[in-house]
Amino acid sequence: MRKRIHVSQLRVGMYVEDVEIHGEDTTRRFKPFLISSAGQVESLMARRLMTVVIDVRKGSDVEPGGPQEIDRVAFDAQLRAVFSAREIEQARQCVEDTRPQIRHMLADARIKATFASDAASSAVERIMSAALDNAGALIAIARLKDKDELTFLHSLAVSALMITLGRGLGHGEEEVRVLGLGGLVHDLGKMALPDEILTKPGKLTAEEMSLVRGHPQRGYELVSHVADVPKQVLDICRHHHEKFDGSGYPSRLAGKNIPYVARLAAICDVYEALTTIRPYKRAFSQAEAINIMMNSPGHFDSQLLSAFVSKMVISGTLH
Repeated sequence: MRKRIHVSQLRVGMYVEDVEIHGEDTTRRFKPFLISSAGQVESLMARRLMTVVIDVRKGSDVEPGGPQEIDRVAFDAQLRAVFSAREIEQARQCVEDTRPQIRHMLADARIKATFASDAASSAVERIMSAALDNAGALIAIARLKDKDELTFLHSLAVSALMITLGRGLGHGEEEVRVLGLGGLVHDLGKMALPDEILTKPGKLTAEEMSLVRGHPQRGYELVSHVADVPKQVLDICRHHHEKFDGSGYPSRLAGKNIPYVARLAAICDVYEALTTIRPYKRAFSQAEAINIMMNSPGHFDSQLLSAFVSKMVISGTLH
């Protein structure tokens, strides 16, 4: 069984199947091996990777003591330790209020290959309202995702992150609305993918990864068919997987050639993915996620990532 772990969890005796950089296939240039010395662990950590994939059938598993199944009671207790009952209820109400609109948007993309712009816009208005003084609770509530809620809650959470970051950076409400819409629809191109790929817990094959890497262009084409969609939304759809060093996709744009809004979206998208909790696995903590992102040279705009840490983490907005 393959398992993605943080590099800090590496131990002698583990079988490293692949080094894994978010959204990038490294299969063709990495040779799996069994870790037989502490020096090999140090060598991997020195490469400043985001994560690695181990095969526990061929080597050791992570040290015992880590949660194997998410305790929902414990999750609720953690929420109550940070947020008031009123904040939690308001956040959950926002999730319920936007559920039919976002599901409508996702279903139209999957079944009709169309973009339900009115439903998306209504959902963004509700998320903007909820995030105005309750962004932390809303984003925290969306961290725990069941299989059938994964795409819906990821879309909502990235939208809330984009809205909150945009406000933190001083953008006006119309610009924030555009950022929120871009965050909501950034993965709409994934609706053309089979569920087996979208919900696969293990590592994707090279063929599956190739299909996944086509989703930004598919999302761009889908959303662009609707008149008057802001260019920034299209840029987010198409370029949120570009990397600052030019190694991303689909266009291998580099540096400031990547649209500003897409550079923001890349940060919010990766942070949300790393901190997502699934019923069968723990998520990376906020500190782990930020450490992974800060130690991923070439992936993000370093100035915007520093701003994200300052405005969203150090400020206490995110927990």
